[in-house]
Amino acid sequence: MERQRGDEGEAEEDIPRNGGRAGVRLLILSVTEDCNLRCVYCYARGGERKRYMSYSTAKRAIERHYHPGMKVQLTGGEPLLNYKVVRRVAGRYDVRFSIQTNGTLLDHEKAEELHDLGVRIGISIDGPPEVNDVLRPYPSGRGSTRDVLRAMMVLKSLGIPYGITCVVTRVNQSRLRDLVDIACAFGARSISFDLLKRVGRGRSLSPPDPSSVREAVLYAERMGYPIRFRNVLQQILNLRCAALEGKSVFVFPDGREMSACATLASAEIENPESCPFRSQGL
Repeated sequence: MERQRGDEGEAEEDIPRNGGRAGVRLLILSVTEDCNLRCVYCYARGGERKRYMSYSTAKRAIERHYHPGMKVQLTGGEPLLNYKVVRRVAGRYDVRFSIQTNGTLLDHEKAEELHDLGVRIGISIDGPPEVNDVLRPYPSGRGSTRDVLRAMMVLKSLGIPYGITCVVTRVNQSRLRDLVDIACAFGARSISFDLLKRVGRGRSLSPPDPSSVREAVLYAERMGYPIRFRNVLQQILNLRCAALEGKSVFVFPDGREMSACATLASAEIENPESCPFRSQGL
């Protein structure tokens, strides 16, 4: 791989060709714990801490685990708050990058740049405005749905493929069909349904009815919508969990690592086999 230059103009060394653990399927970089939203169920308590990952920390983590088949997920908090690091690592390494964003900071320029860098984009939205605004507000209490739909329309207008992620709670479980309609109307290619994890700000919330996810999937099939479903209930799609297989590494903004998924790491669960969400089919 050719030598590249960073944002500040310093020469960068070649990526190690024989390092890394081929067993790591998913490397999750929490590029910041800060967030511009205050989602009521957030397992990571986004926005309550303001730590940001440096480029050097991201670089060390990727090169420690690097192998050609690795996937790197950029997450937070809201990862676009640390866009400088996102852009720089995505332009540096030849691995499969994805980013999970709330969409409120995504404009035409960022969307095009991320697409050109080969970063797959995921947008978080939990339903129509009357439920999404309740679940995913700004710190002031103002709803975020209008800004999220704007970002989805930007991606659709640019022809950039993207998926959406929905956290299923008691509040929105009866509106998942509406979410499927919205996803198709705004050009999303896939939907990930994640059941509420009762950690972080969601600790005191009641779990949803898992059957609501199955009903939404069947509804999409009946409607003939050209949309894929990912990360839904294990009994529906026979999912494999990278954390439970020992093939997932989560990196905190300060560089600390845990061999777990983002939820487990945020809950400080050291042993993936003790995952409390397995009974939910996650």
